[in-house]
Amino acid sequence: MKNNVLVVGSVAFDTIENAHGHADRVLGGAASYSAISASYFAHPSVVAVVGTDFSPSYRIPFKKCGVDMTGLQVKEGKTFHWGGSYDKDLKNATTRFTDLNVFQDFNPKLTARQSQAKAVFLANIDPELQLSVLKQVKNPKLVACDTMNYWITSKKAAVLKVLKKTDLFFLNEAEARQLTGEYNLITAGKKILKLGAQHVIIKLGPNGSMLVSKLGIVQFPPYILENVYDTTGAGDTFGGGATGYLASLRKWDTLSAIKRAMMIGNVMASFTIESFSVKRLANIKKGEIEKRLKEYTSMLRF
Repeated sequence: MKNNVLVVGSVAFDTIENAHGHADRVLGGAASYSAISASYFAHPSVVAVVGTDFSPSYRIPFKKCGVDMTGLQVKEGKTFHWGGSYDKDLKNATTRFTDLNVFQDFNPKLTARQSQAKAVFLANIDPELQLSVLKQVKNPKLVACDTMNYWITSKKAAVLKVLKKTDLFFLNEAEARQLTGEYNLITAGKKILKLGAQHVIIKLGPNGSMLVSKLGIVQFPPYILENVYDTTGAGDTFGGGATGYLASLRKWDTLSAIKRAMMIGNVMASFTIESFSVKRLANIKKGEIEKRLKEYTSMLRF
């Protein structure tokens, strides 16, 4: 039986424009990508909020992947909607609009069952809400957390409080530099460890990911794809997949386990970037993950 993992974050609509075309009001949000990714290794339970415009069709990918959506609040109003466009190499997104809508007043409340979760993935939301969730969870064996530049700028003190309660802290390279004032990523990672995180994973986009931990320092390249369609949600997919895998283990806090989780995160992200939204991620066939992991392992071996 798969272990439970609590995922708290945004379930949203994305409107995206890039070199491959345009996608209007497709399923997005950090909790969507991370929970669906985690579902291949654990049993995720989502806590999020949507508006009354979130039709049943948007729930299909979650249902298909066995994600528990009983914690999805539906409030009168419109669902969080983000719009952005990407440059030709799909690395940099320019935000066109951010309509928070009902997400602006999101206040996550856990059920008695959710409060017993042994693993928690705090997707990119207000760090004060992340702290609120951690107060409600009784005795988790693994707490993973993601953040973004906006929160580091506007609520750095709260981000630092979350850090002290986090086992696995995810952020990208720009955010690592912003949080610490250090340009060198190893130096930045070590500084974040001193701030209280147990293990730091720095997402490097098209360059893979880096672990900075007292257990060791490791960098993995990405799983190489010829055709990249859309990079939206890749980081959330990485974090959810890595956390879901670690949640499935009896003992997760070893260097070998975390390295394997990073490999899995990179492979899961490779599925997400093959389509707009979660279309590819939510329809991975049995054996495809293992096949890519074998190819990835072979690529790393020399």
